[in-house]
Amino acid sequence: MQSVWIKGLTGKEKEQRKAEVLGHRNAFDDLKEILERHYKKKDCLRDYDVPNWELRQVAVNEYNSVLDDIMKLIDLTEGK
Repeated sequence: MQSVWIKGLTGKEKEQRKAEVLGHRNAFDDLKEILERHYKKKDCLRDYDVPNWELRQVAVNEYNSVLDDIMKLIDLTEGK
């Protein structure tokens, strides 16, 4: 579980929030399956002859990065 889920909380509030988030594990597992099935990473663009190919590659990189970030956020495995 990423620390962002409990950032700024201490003591009892931190433990309650952690338990609350862990209680949503099944929903996050379902969401992970949906994301893996319907929101696949995009392939690199290697069409260097097309104008502005580098801008399109940046967009692909950002899209893939956001997918990675979301997948990490909903992974509630301890130690991550």
